[in-house]
Amino acid sequence: MTSNETMLTGMSQMSTIGYALTTSQPAAHVQVLKQVNKYVLNIILTVIMAAMGCAVTVEDFRVVLRRPVGAVIGLGCQFILMPVAAFTLAHVMGLKPAFALGVLIVGSSPGGTLSTIQTHYSRGDVCLSIVMTTTSTIAAVGLLPFNLWLYSRSWTESTQIHIPYKNIIIALILILIPVGVGMVIRWKSTKIARVITQIGSVSGIVLIGVNTIINLIINPGLFSTPWTLWVAGLLLPSLGYSLGYLIALLLRQNWKQRRTISFETGTQNVGLALALVVVTFGDSPLFFDLFSYPTVFAITTIIDSFSLIGLYLFYDKWYLKRKDDEEKGDKLEGDGNGDSFADGPVSTQPMLDKL
Repeated sequence: MTSNETMLTGMSQMSTIGYALTTSQPAAHVQVLKQVNKYVLNIILTVIMAAMGCAVTVEDFRVVLRRPVGAVIGLGCQFILMPVAAFTLAHVMGLKPAFALGVLIVGSSPGGTLSTIQTHYSRGDVCLSIVMTTTSTIAAVGLLPFNLWLYSRSWTESTQIHIPYKNIIIALILILIPVGVGMVIRWKSTKIARVITQIGSVSGIVLIGVNTIINLIINPGLFSTPWTLWVAGLLLPSLGYSLGYLIALLLRQNWKQRRTISFETGTQNVGLALALVVVTFGDSPLFFDLFSYPTVFAITTIIDSFSLIGLYLFYDKWYLKRKDDEEKGDKLEGDGNGDSFADGPVSTQPMLDKL
């Protein structure tokens, strides 16, 4: 059973409870949507990672791996800052134990593939994003159970957390193979790779939207969850983005690396978190509550991250471009004959470096 299939098995259980409480639609309707969602999830992963593979080269990986400071910083943010943020948030929000454990499971999970497309749209370092997602997924084999053992005792005495190792391996395969295919395409034809990156990135966004809508339809019980759970869903990725960016800034990473580390820190592998809930708590009466937060987080992460990307692109396109044009105009007026452009156009890079 793949990570997505495991997740959807859990969704079927949660959907049954939700529909029993909120609607009389037939189970067959839910089953069809679940099957559609399974294919949508698999296509999302393949399309996004193949498109991002078309945007990088072997030399890009050599540069990142030759000086892996950014990847190490990201790993620290992922498995030190995020579990602490999740633990603190659950206590501050006063969530009941099952919801709190759901927050902790998400906060302790590795980075998700969505962060790569977020990095692409925010003009970050796509290669660094791929390396960080891969290394955090591998590191999750040991660090995920360690963080759950360390922090979960606030809400449960049980230490029987079953890590879905098979799902971790499948997640790695779904990252590395499409990226490898994309890199081969770029090696053969840069022009074709550029087209695939453009089409794939847009298609990925559309499919993510479709997946979100399907999740809301097949899980109507989400609308009856406490408002505090939705607030926690909005706050955790925001905390991750903020802390990741701040740490990267303090450690003198460039602006592309800051954005990349920021998104890698706040965007978690929700599929893996859901798989862990299904494998460990599938027969527990707390299953629905445990499953709720990862599903909410999947939705709020999209809202948080793409709101930030939209603000950044607006700032980059309108404010920085206007400042650039004003500086060009001032130089042109001061020179009187346009020769001020002899040394090339004024760059907005220094301003971007300050962000």
